[in-house]
Amino acid sequence: MSLVYAQIFFYLFLFCSFSSAQKQYFIKFNDKEIKLDGELNEKHWQDAEIASGFIVNSPIYGSPSKFSSEVRLYYDSEAIYVGGILKDPFPDSISYSLSQRDQTGNADWVGVSIDPYGNNVNAFRFVVTSAGVEIDGLESINDIDYLWNSVWRSATARRNDGWSFEMKIPFSAIRFPNKDVQEWNFNIWRQVRRVREISTWNAVDPNLFGKITQSGKLIGVQGVKSPIRLSFSPYATSYLVNTYDNLEESQIWNTRLTGGIDLKYGLNDAFTLDMILIPDFGQTLSDNEILNLGPFEVYYNENRPFFLEGTDLFNIGGVFYSRRIGGQPYRSAYNNLDYDKGERVVRNLQQVPLINGSKVSGRTKKGLGVAVFNALESRLDATIEDSNGVQRQYETNPLTNYNVFVLSQNLKNNSTISLVNTNVMRNGVAHDANVTVGSAELYTSNGKYKISSDLKFSSIFNDKPEYGYALSSSIRKISGIWRYRFGYSEESDRFNPNDLGFLYNNNARIYDAAISWNSFESSKFFYRRSASIALKYEELYKPQLFNYFHVKVHLGGLHKKQLYTRITANIYPFGIIDHFESRKFGKEVRFNPNAMLKWMYSSDYSKRLALDGDFWFKQFFGRDQYGFGMYISPRLRVSDRMFLIWNTKLEFIRGDYGFVTSKESSYEDFILLGFRDRELVVNKISTEFLFTNRMSIDLQFRHYWQQVRYINFATLEDDAIMSSTTYNPLQDNGESVHNTSYNAFTLDLNYRWVFIPGSELRIVYKNNIFYSKTELDESYFRTFDSLFNQPQINSISMKLLFFIDVLYFRSNRVKKSLKNKI
Repeated sequence: MSLVYAQIFFYLFLFCSFSSAQKQYFIKFNDKEIKLDGELNEKHWQDAEIASGFIVNSPIYGSPSKFSSEVRLYYDSEAIYVGGILKDPFPDSISYSLSQRDQTGNADWVGVSIDPYGNNVNAFRFVVTSAGVEIDGLESINDIDYLWNSVWRSATARRNDGWSFEMKIPFSAIRFPNKDVQEWNFNIWRQVRRVREISTWNAVDPNLFGKITQSGKLIGVQGVKSPIRLSFSPYATSYLVNTYDNLEESQIWNTRLTGGIDLKYGLNDAFTLDMILIPDFGQTLSDNEILNLGPFEVYYNENRPFFLEGTDLFNIGGVFYSRRIGGQPYRSAYNNLDYDKGERVVRNLQQVPLINGSKVSGRTKKGLGVAVFNALESRLDATIEDSNGVQRQYETNPLTNYNVFVLSQNLKNNSTISLVNTNVMRNGVAHDANVTVGSAELYTSNGKYKISSDLKFSSIFNDKPEYGYALSSSIRKISGIWRYRFGYSEESDRFNPNDLGFLYNNNARIYDAAISWNSFESSKFFYRRSASIALKYEELYKPQLFNYFHVKVHLGGLHKKQLYTRITANIYPFGIIDHFESRKFGKEVRFNPNAMLKWMYSSDYSKRLALDGDFWFKQFFGRDQYGFGMYISPRLRVSDRMFLIWNTKLEFIRGDYGFVTSKESSYEDFILLGFRDRELVVNKISTEFLFTNRMSIDLQFRHYWQQVRYINFATLEDDAIMSSTTYNPLQDNGESVHNTSYNAFTLDLNYRWVFIPGSELRIVYKNNIFYSKTELDESYFRTFDSLFNQPQINSISMKLLFFIDVLYFRSNRVKKSLKNKI
């Protein structure tokens, strides 16, 4: 018996050593042409070393994968070639569902991760699904940006024992150091969708922080120089637009033709210039507009590709909000009207045209990351006309230049120290702004702990300059079963990064702490489980006044039937003192202690029909104020080519109160609060139909409806006392003039055909309706009685873009030279 135990221990020791050791793959040179068909029929594939022995990463880490994977690599003067046979004991069960580019959908997939500089900070990820859909992205320490796109090729094929693939990744698609012999961090990833198993060639332990740091090594690339990385993407877009003319009080049609060019140029082996000239973002996905009843502006996600690709360095410090560029004008024309002359606005663009934008980013051999961003906005004038027909021009936006400069130095243990500066310069009397950030992220040698610290300074240059600062610091345990965080931050009352950044409010001091338990070990019912508790205390920076104390508790787990569920509780045991809701600092609005309980559910996405949903209830103690809501989202895979998601969100809030603007002159000097009931319904439908892996049509439909019924009003006095008032202006129907029924209807229909890699034809139809009224609807469905009779914006656009890579115009002499050298 002791001999049996000894053998078991020996094999366990071998397995642990195998799974934790860093693997190496020795790649060979071969200049023979292959037919990229996913078949791996060429003889030189058989001469390549085999990468196998994949280790499960998820759902249960550590065991050898039951699905055999054999991946081979070789290279020539132009590219790295990756091919493999991915076996499956049940090949009829493999999912071959099509999806959009950069989306894995419901299919199996395989991918490679390449870190040419070996700095464990950034890597290139190239993925292909079993249906032949390509996904690429930029990896950071513990995240992947799939908005980065490159031009490369792949093919897949079905087999009786699984499926196979081939990739051609041009050297121009990645960055690597100019040296004769390369040694890169490298890993291979595979997912079997129906069992949600993810496995890797070099083991990646989810209990440890970082994926790139757990890569293997790719050895043997030699004699390859970084190629010319110069490409152009000229494009032309034609529009047919139907808009509402306020002067004519009718819908009118107009046409326009725009054109521009995107340029990418590799300045050297590490740095790339990305430039757009006369950009056009008219086909960008519509924003999710909402009714904003709060004191702060709404944060909208960035949907423009240029501002999303390769911006990891620019996001350091959190002071770059790209939606400021090409957004709303600096001034409002309506604030400059002379009503005594009967003036009105007859022309007023609500989006500032962007003349150009450029960014340079990269990292030196010594790990210094450098990034420079610049964008130029044009001047914009509104036309104002008086009652005699005399017109004048009013500048709503001056010529504006935006700059971002970043330095980020890699240190030991994947640590970094960074300097960020943002600058906004406006022509004329408009104010300028500057923000400087010093940031540090320090990791211990074992990767278990992280210390972060930021120090920020803001300057507003006006008639009277304003200076402010913010700082934050935290220490975290970021790996292992038990993890925790302690943090502190403060923002002075004059800190303002919002000329090129986004901050809801300054004048805050925050203390926070959290502890979490994360188990990746399988139990009787769950693959993995987690629990956490977080504490947050916030007060004003100046004067030092209480805001709130927040407790958040969560329990969650992934069931063995691939069902994820979570319960979350949010508690404010001492209530909330809101120092901004009144719109007048020093007049606070108090909300009673409250608690919210939320249950969330998500079923197995690999099934034809899946369901996401949640339900929540919130109660304010000591007053008749509460709310409840639900979210339900069925996900139907109609076929391997068609996918449908329907999201419905319902919220009902009773006894709410907040600031309202007086409608009567006699109350203009009072701060008014309105007591109100609110109803919210949001329906969103997302569907896509894939003709091929390069041709698709998708629909994004969203209807947002919020109705606010005001019951009565109060005046806000000192010490947050709410006094009753006779203020209650009414409409003819006896309802409050403050009542609001708001609709935001958007429809985006998008046809896309990638006719050759990097080149595409895109046809987009958009319909937007934004409508607000004081008459309330009897129900949600009655709002459609008049919705489509309101002013709307319809547009049909066609964009043709060509990708031109200068490298393809070169001769084959480089390949011949390299062959002789090898």
